[in-house]
Amino acid sequence: MQTTKSDFSTLDKSKKHHGFGHISRLKKRLVEDKISKAEIVELLLSYVIKSKDVKPPSKELLKAANGKFKNLYKASTDYLTIPGIGKETSVFFKLLNEYVNAYGEESFVHKTHSARNQVDIINYYKNVCGNKDREEVFLLFLDAKNKISGHKKTSEGTLTQSLLYPREVIKEAMSMGALSIVIIHNHPSGDPTPSQNDRKITRRLLFAAKEMDIILLDHLVIGTEGKGYYSFYEDGLIEKYREEYKLVLAQME
Repeated sequence: MQTTKSDFSTLDKSKKHHGFGHISRLKKRLVEDKISKAEIVELLLSYVIKSKDVKPPSKELLKAANGKFKNLYKASTDYLTIPGIGKETSVFFKLLNEYVNAYGEESFVHKTHSARNQVDIINYYKNVCGNKDREEVFLLFLDAKNKISGHKKTSEGTLTQSLLYPREVIKEAMSMGALSIVIIHNHPSGDPTPSQNDRKITRRLLFAAKEMDIILLDHLVIGTEGKGYYSFYEDGLIEKYREEYKLVLAQME
């Protein structure tokens, strides 16, 4: 992959820069578990920006990311004016972001799901869509043994409304052979409190899924405020909608 000039890749790599000894000390601190958050960013940048003191750009990059690792990729893309931060740096942090996501995915895919213990799932989606500027909708698919067989992003909406259709959700679930599903979507505002539309579509989806013998276990709304998520199951709404579905069936008999 060709690097850019802004990554300082054109400098003579045979010459040890004045920060060379410092990077060696950082590696030692890493091995000894004494490295700080800022130093981690500095050490990471040293693998992309060669033959240059990376402390100044690492401080600027972490500042642009509001001190949060999960924002480093976006910051490296948005702040290309930071001396030393170029396209190669952005690609590097995108790779790290994908690695973290894949690592997080392994914590819940093919594992038995419990709506009472879904910390790994929530943490994964907080990282994937917690800071997105538009709504995204994801589905988790569960098999007959209540194990998560897979997950998929089904739609991406506007700043205020996601595109979620019961017919498409059921179609996806049936194509995966899923007996149960969990819906996840984010609120770009940061407030995970479900809107009235969120409540209506969840009730409608639960009813539609029931008609096809598919169980809607939960609908998680991901945000950044409060505890960072809202669970329809935890708040009792899933059970409430199930009881309402039973009443509808009883009235039809």
